[in-house]
Amino acid sequence: MTRTTGTTGTTRRVARTAAVLGGAILLALTTATSASATVTRYHGSDAAQATAYAMRAYDGERDGNGVYADAYLANGAHVSQWDGNGADGNWGPWARYSSRIKQFRVCEDHKGCSSWSYWPS
Repeated sequence: MTRTTGTTGTTRRVARTAAVLGGAILLALTTATSASATVTRYHGSDAAQATAYAMRAYDGERDGNGVYADAYLANGAHVSQWDGNGADGNWGPWARYSSRIKQFRVCEDHKGCSSWSYWPS
């Protein structure tokens, strides 16, 4: 049996351990980033944002038309989330879902909607 001793063997073990740990950390960061990435869609000055499991809306126009985020979930449900605060310069609340968002868009009453954004984008 051949055994590596001394600083050469220790250096190899440390380098191998660092490579394995570095790969695991990189995989964890990549997975966390893709799951929590936020995508924004615009319709004029109105907007909607979505992550894999949540969405919210923003009314950027003082025109009396309501704004909402519109989505289909992986389980087939159709959901909407209104901005809820008018054009006050703030985003509406996040709506969270147990099923993944498959596609979403921003819509404005009486004006139409943006094109769909498909998840993952």
